[in-house]
Amino acid sequence: MSGPDFRDLVGGDLPPGEEERLRRVHDLLLEAGPPPELPPALEEPPSAEPQGELVGFPRRRALVGLLLAAALAVAAFGGGYLAGHSSGGKTFSSRITLPMHGTRAAPQATAALELGDAERSGNVPIRMVVQGLPALPKESYYELWLTRGNREIASCGTFRTQGNRTEVSLNAPYLIPRGEHPGWIVVVHTAGRETATPLLTT
Repeated sequence: MSGPDFRDLVGGDLPPGEEERLRRVHDLLLEAGPPPELPPALEEPPSAEPQGELVGFPRRRALVGLLLAAALAVAAFGGGYLAGHSSGGKTFSSRITLPMHGTRAAPQATAALELGDAERSGNVPIRMVVQGLPALPKESYYELWLTRGNREIASCGTFRTQGNRTEVSLNAPYLIPRGEHPGWIVVVHTAGRETATPLLTT
């Protein structure tokens, strides 16, 4: 393969050893021939500007992991809170709901009694939502009574109100046989004395 003359490239003033070394390199280059042509895709230099959007997958995955862990922690806390604040750590299961209405002594008052399933001890859990009973002065309170006819037979607990709506958890220490429909009343104790006239009744 012909190429440029060696003497034209290096001149004639080289030391004998250097000339011999360069001649060997020159002969090898001539034997290898010219390099292959540059592909069209590489003819234009790459742009310095990034093409497309950079996506940081590791960071994103880490953020998702942190958010998931936080959500699980909140869910576990919320579940524990609800379980601890439901009837003795158990959810309240309503068996029957009884409406109550105000008497002449409290015509604006209303209430709803939710009776749960009787426990082994014979107690019947009650959830009561009261509306329209005013807040009482210190040392005064309301009391829920179970009645038969016009006679009070069992106290189901005492409570106080705050605002227009109050929800309380009470308890009937009396196993109510199925088919029996006792009455319920709410009375008020003021200065240690029970008012004879009921404020709420079924």
